[in-house]
Amino acid sequence: MQTFRAPVSLLAATTLVTGALVAGQAPPPPDGLDYQMFRTTIQPMFVAKREGLVRCVQCHGRGAGTGGLLILPPAAGTTTWSDEQSRKNFDAVRRLVVPGNPEASRLLMHPLARSAGGDPFHGGGKHWDSKQHPEWQALARWVNTGTAATTTAAASLDFDAYRTTVEPVFLKERDGPAGRVSCAGCHSGIATRLRLAAPPERGSWSMEQSTQNFAAASQLVVAGKPLESRLLVHPLDAAAGGDPSHSGGKFWKSQDDPEWRALAAWVSAATPATGAAAPAARALDYEFFKARIQPMFTAKRTGLVRCTQCHTRGTGSGFALQPLAQGATSWTEEQSRKNFESATRLVAPGDPTASRLLMHPLARTAGGDPFHGGGKHWIAQSDAEWQTLAAWVRGATLTAR
Repeated sequence: MQTFRAPVSLLAATTLVTGALVAGQAPPPPDGLDYQMFRTTIQPMFVAKREGLVRCVQCHGRGAGTGGLLILPPAAGTTTWSDEQSRKNFDAVRRLVVPGNPEASRLLMHPLARSAGGDPFHGGGKHWDSKQHPEWQALARWVNTGTAATTTAAASLDFDAYRTTVEPVFLKERDGPAGRVSCAGCHSGIATRLRLAAPPERGSWSMEQSTQNFAAASQLVVAGKPLESRLLVHPLDAAAGGDPSHSGGKFWKSQDDPEWRALAAWVSAATPATGAAAPAARALDYEFFKARIQPMFTAKRTGLVRCTQCHTRGTGSGFALQPLAQGATSWTEEQSRKNFESATRLVAPGDPTASRLLMHPLARTAGGDPFHGGGKHWIAQSDAEWQTLAAWVRGATLTAR
């Protein structure tokens, strides 16, 4: 049985540096969202007091336990943030936005009244009764400064195969964190990139609804690349190469799951856009990885074991390194290439804070994941190792191109 293996992502690196980050330089966000507008117009909303409601930072401050949006609160006694803090907030907020599409952006739809098209529930209450509210309108203008994601997948994806193979997956009820529910049960009522029509009481969607659902699903597909397609990796278990989490739970424990393989076959049959693979070879630099990143996996950190002790192939970890030969302290060329391939599965080129390789061992107080079995390697994003990793993710090379 064929196993789909993850190639380097097609996301192009946005900044090229040599060896280390250039002090004081901040790379432009790959989605094009306006940072200055965020800082002057959007960020102040997080400390605004609304009648009968608490301020956003009171619930969404770092460490408050909200998994969706974590905002650094301003210094005690102030209502403003430093540039460094603002950039971290900007990175956190961008994850809840679909550039160019306010109504698919959870940041806007979660606190919006349900009667106005918003999500069913927001723990902090509903901030806006209408999309005409000045705050909602300001947020929408900011979202529209971003570059809407484009995809050529729909043109080559088989619609008939979609209706017979993919849509039944969306209607299948499963046991998850919210009880027994189908994909459509959640994705027809909340603002996500996959916005589906309400599930029919029985049978299938109409042709018109299926066409709309097909367009939504196609935005989460990279033609010919199952493991670069969010539609397949988001509900896939992290140990099998999927995303760290999915609010609706993990449907597939393995890429051998018949359902996952059926979707993968549908995606694989699509034709990638001509020339689309060209940036992939440049997105992440192998020589930089071999010289600067790979040695971190054998480094000994105080109170922690080496990465290789948990992440060697055969230990059951999602990040699998090649075993070192007896007495060896470095890998062969062939092994290094395999390690590179494994590491790139945990990286979104150009975006360090969206890369599991960087965020999983990073302290939660610095924006990292809640837990890492091997402990937290870095207490801040300013740590030299983290910065080296970030430079690589942004496109660093050993020599200038």
